[in-house]
Amino acid sequence: MNGMNVVCVWIAELASLTSTLIAFVYGVTHFFKKGKPLFGQSITMAMASYFLGSLYHLCLTFTNEEIVDGFTPAYLGRMAFFLFIITASYGQLDRIVDDRSPITLSARRIAFIAPICAALLFLPSCLDDVAPIGTKIAYAVVWIPAVISTYFNLKHAIIPDCDFGFIKAIKPYNIFVLCLSFSELLSFTAWYYLNGIALVITTIAFSILSICVVVSANKGVEKWTV
Repeated sequence: MNGMNVVCVWIAELASLTSTLIAFVYGVTHFFKKGKPLFGQSITMAMASYFLGSLYHLCLTFTNEEIVDGFTPAYLGRMAFFLFIITASYGQLDRIVDDRSPITLSARRIAFIAPICAALLFLPSCLDDVAPIGTKIAYAVVWIPAVISTYFNLKHAIIPDCDFGFIKAIKPYNIFVLCLSFSELLSFTAWYYLNGIALVITTIAFSILSICVVVSANKGVEKWTV
């Protein structure tokens, strides 16, 4: 990497590490209390997973300038991040938000736009003949849960509010976490091509959005528990 890209990588690494740590601490202090829903705890654990993956990657960057091919704990942290985001939206919460009635049918259909767009972002690295197969598999392991999570977040963001404000209370969270997911996928793509400027932009966006996600989630929880 040239000098400019090295600086950009360090900015990106430190920004994501700091923001997810702040988001994790915020989540622990607000969601890990008696009577608090699993929704907020899942989001907090998502931030913890990302932080640990970033911490490993930061150590790797500090000690080794070579890019490691294949699956590493950094990918594991990002995969766990998206799995926890899915956990926050799937299951009981999704059954409450979406009763599978005809009135929610259009939202269920429109929501497929998000996973399609997310899957398309994977194509450049997937179709790259130069990329090692190990790297492609590692990226796919992260992308698959990301694709699934974007579906639920878009659906919950646009679904009609027929439950006395419950759905409206968590819509800001779903919008923020949807943007967060795409900023992370774009950051992944920028990292793949070692585009330093794009990496910094997408990572700073991710960092800001990670704080917005936990704050909006907490505000949503407060509204539906009063």
